Amino acid sequence: MSTSVTFRALAPAPRAALTAPGARRRAAAPRAPARRGDALARTASRKRRKQKGGSGGDVDAIVAPRSEAEAEAEAPPASPSSSSSPSPSSAPSPARGVTAPSQPLPVATRDDVLDSCYGTTFWLLALGAGAREGAHFGQGILPAFVSDWTADLPLIAALHPPSSPALVATHAGVALGVAAAVTAARRALLGASPEFREATNRSNAQVLRPLRAGDVVTVSLLPAVAEETAFRGVLLPALMPAFGGSTAAAYGAVVASGAVFGALHAGGGRNAAFAAWASLVGVAYGAAAVATGDVATAMLAHALANYASATLWLRDDAEASIV
Repeated sequence: MSTSVTFRALAPAPRAALTAPGARRRAAAPRAPARRGDALARTASRKRRKQKGGSGGDVDAIVAPRSEAEAEAEAPPASPSSSSSPSPSSAPSPARGVTAPSQPLPVATRDDVLDSCYGTTFWLLALGAGAREGAHFGQGILPAFVSDWTADLPLIAALHPPSSPALVATHAGVALGVAAAVTAARRALLGASPEFREATNRSNAQVLRPLRAGDVVTVSLLPAVAEETAFRGVLLPALMPAFGGSTAAAYGAVVASGAVFGALHAGGGRNAAFAAWASLVGVAYGAAAVATGDVATAMLAHALANYASATLWLRDDAEASIV
């Protein structure tokens, strides 16, 4: 609303504007003797105008008093929700295939979820990339057991020379296969383990429900890149010397790094069943990285599995909400 309109509305209107056509002729005509009912009507009208506090062209209009029946007809009906609490039968039913968590986590907004995603991604990437570069440039200065992690397990080996479309396709195919296996195993475990299902639903209800469709891609991709940089790009090659220099012995480091990965997934409403699952998934991603010599393989598998599981859970949650 503009200032001029507001001021015009607040300014008193001229008396001529408040007088209806023919009012002067009616005023000049002799008035009939006032009756008690007319006086009461005018008094009630003035009281209502004072209560409303309004002003305008109908200030001098006389409003006939309303009967009790009219007043009851105009009164707004009482809302059932305002006078009584909802009955248990009106509460939404538990999701079919999505078990309602017994102790839900605090409600998070979309901004809360994305801010946490961006912050965690930044710090994990900064620490992971910094540690890898430190191991590379610190050769000859750092202890002998600290090898060059950038050479032991490159982040994107498929794009390093000599590279070929066949090599890129091979690594992408391995990532796709690992993601498909992880997704199928997750779906099976959701149906078989109530503990895992409850932990998954508690976490996903807090993280996924506030998001939009494009946000699911963000929270699937960014944590995958950051976590693989830290766990498969730093922790895994750092543990390899402890298990020997052979490729077969390197899988001992895969299991150890996977166990650490799972242990760090035990918080945020997730229980021991979820931590055990995360350990197995971490082993799968680590094995993919060692087998291809490329951390990017694990990154792609992790991101695809995240997106598939999030999309399937949101679909089940939406179907359950309309049952």
